[in-house]
Amino acid sequence: MSDKVEYDEQAKVSNWRKFVRKNLLIHLIPNTVLNTVVPYFAFKAQNSVHLFSGEQNLARFLLPMSLLLPFMVTLDILKKIKLLQHSGAINYKVDEKITGYPFILKKAGLNGLYSIVVVFALMLALHFSFPKNHDFGITPSAICAGLLAGLYSITFFYLAIRRFKDDAV
Repeated sequence: MSDKVEYDEQAKVSNWRKFVRKNLLIHLIPNTVLNTVVPYFAFKAQNSVHLFSGEQNLARFLLPMSLLLPFMVTLDILKKIKLLQHSGAINYKVDEKITGYPFILKKAGLNGLYSIVVVFALMLALHFSFPKNHDFGITPSAICAGLLAGLYSITFFYLAIRRFKDDAV
């Protein structure tokens, strides 16, 4: 009987590892590629990329991405963890107060809010530290947007599951 329990525990740990690998790749690859390609072609239509000025500026891509990407990644992962908890596919204690939708929306909203505040503060610091009408370049700007999206995908993926991983049996 204890061999069956031990086998079930190993299967649940294996399910958790598969979940992490699969979902990390699902979030990382498309977010990085899309958030590099879309700004690149938008910036390509003009000669230069400025931080806040111009029709297609860097803030126009980074600020919405900094709000929506952390929100959506956190929301998606926490919802998937909640479904796995209730189906018994992963080995976590079920606590309705923690895994309820108000908690999920609060956590996702706070992650989005914190990230946009930090990015906006960094953009303001860059704006005041560079000379007026400084050009950031098309390719480096698009690559930085893609790398930031990849960083968001990894960071907020692991922030969303950290709380649940600590409770693993």
